Amino acid sequence: MAREKKRVPLAEAGMPISAMIDIVFLLIMFFVATAAMDKEIEDEQISLTTAPHGKPIQKKDPRSVVINVRKNGKMNISGQEMSNAQVSAILTSAAARWGNDTPIVIRGDRRVQHHYIEEAMNTVTEVQLYRVKFNAMVEEDKPKE
Repeated sequence: MAREKKRVPLAEAGMPISAMIDIVFLLIMFFVATAAMDKEIEDEQISLTTAPHGKPIQKKDPRSVVINVRKNGKMNISGQEMSNAQVSAILTSAAARWGNDTPIVIRGDRRVQHHYIEEAMNTVTEVQLYRVKFNAMVEEDKPKE
């Protein structure tokens, strides 16, 4: 007579859920933080003018330096108010890092006097950067009646 082996039940294979939850929360925090960084670039106090014939930006270049010009003429980058010399230093650093084709975006308030925008443009040209864009709102198509 053959002896029967006693079968030992196998433990169910599983994955520790608590470690997975920690990883998911870390990913959520990472994505929220990086999404907030992009929002810091745009100054909420600036009311852009409309450009009825403007072309919307298809793809945003991550090397772009955004210069915000408020209606009182104060310039800021990433929410930090700066003088022309400070903006020039940042642009010089960007040009040294990415070259003279670094894209510059000037976001001017629709109520700002033009000479403040001209100051921002002069600061950009002094650093010998040439890819300058101006940010405006594209008018939404109005329904035809």
